[in-house]
Amino acid sequence: MSVELEALPLDERRALAERAAIGLARAMKNVSFYEVGHPVVREVLASVLADLDELLGEDDALTIKMVSGYVVVQNTPLLSRHASIGNLVGACHRRGVEALSFERGVTLGEVEHLVAMLAAEPAAVEGAGGPARALAAQGVERISVERLSSISKVDWRWIHASALDVLRSAARQARVGRGIDVAGVKLSVHDIVDDVLGQRSIVYNLSSMKGMDEYTFIHALHLCILSIELGRQIGLSRTQLEELGIATLLHDVGKIFVPLEILRKPTTLTEAEFATMSRHPAQGAAVLAGESGVPEVATVVAFEHHMHLDHSGYPKVRQPRPLHMYSLMASIVDVYDALTTMRPYRPALPPHRALEVIREQYQERLEPRLLRHFLHMLGPYPWGTLVRFSESRFAVVTRPNLAAPDHPFARLVEIISGRPALAEEESPLHGLADPGHFEIVDPLTVGLDLPALLHRVQQPSLADLPQQADAETA
Repeated sequence: MSVELEALPLDERRALAERAAIGLARAMKNVSFYEVGHPVVREVLASVLADLDELLGEDDALTIKMVSGYVVVQNTPLLSRHASIGNLVGACHRRGVEALSFERGVTLGEVEHLVAMLAAEPAAVEGAGGPARALAAQGVERISVERLSSISKVDWRWIHASALDVLRSAARQARVGRGIDVAGVKLSVHDIVDDVLGQRSIVYNLSSMKGMDEYTFIHALHLCILSIELGRQIGLSRTQLEELGIATLLHDVGKIFVPLEILRKPTTLTEAEFATMSRHPAQGAAVLAGESGVPEVATVVAFEHHMHLDHSGYPKVRQPRPLHMYSLMASIVDVYDALTTMRPYRPALPPHRALEVIREQYQERLEPRLLRHFLHMLGPYPWGTLVRFSESRFAVVTRPNLAAPDHPFARLVEIISGRPALAEEESPLHGLADPGHFEIVDPLTVGLDLPALLHRVQQPSLADLPQQADAETA
């Protein structure tokens, strides 16, 4: 079915399509905390339905495709950097869905059934005969899916999106007292370790995935990725890296028991609220202790990750004891990722400033040898660092230069007619300017939204994307 959206201007169509896709993904995130019929979920889906109605106009159908880790509407990859998009991509990917088609007249109930299907465990969907049959069994007539008979080679976008879906599923399972999909967790960690030991593309693209939305899940995923990279730096074996990855991916599972109004509160927590928050390590450890197949150390990391080297954190224990190395690694990465991520109550710190804060305020709380390895891993110019050559010429560090740590690879950013343009090619930083002729700057002070800029430049045209082969209507 063809999709004609010419009744709306291009930018407005794109914004509506992006908002509808983000709304679907947010609804799926919310079912980690609430049932599908809960007002919190239904309110989001009502907004999605309104956007779909406006997009459809007089047309018969609107199709949203997932192609090589991107969300594509009207042959245009969406330019959103919202973490929520990862939920939509990951949920579809893990259930073998390539495309979602909405027909004119689609109802709120049908959209609710779609979200429920995408939130169900992949094995349960498969047991129902696949996504299409699962929807048909619920009487859904105006939403159809295309299912992949083969999945193309996994890249870092699929890995990232699928791991977010695994985390969302684990949270929902913990909330209702069901067993966590340990096999899914292990597969995601296996893929992350493969990437870190190979191209390390998932590590160096974390800067483009930063955002305020969906902090709980994306923070856990990024802590896992950075911990594995730190483990690689200190020489852990493949088996140890996978054990570390499982432990850190699940370290915050106890937050499912913390009310959302506390998790999302934009101001300082009250004493009672902090007491509620500080119980999540013990609650997470209790969940993981009951899971067969989860490494025992994952329970330890869930319990210890906020305790700190000097036991100044929480939970408090009667007899202080040495913490596990994985907990100490998680503690370092946790602080760095939290400081460099935008929160409702403060902007993200640029990487170099986050490292300054760690050196100034956290030295006593963090294991010194592991911290030295972490600082060496990031180098003097951590990826995501912005340097300024002139008022209109900048560069953003994209990855280390192993041959010359003081000269990492970077992409040139030039302000042309008031708009930033990011070069597609990387160059060693010293090749862009004399080291004595640039300064590190905070992107916010010069009006640059680096995550959005980095994410936008990664979006190819549809012709550049590898086409999913052998797709068949489910």
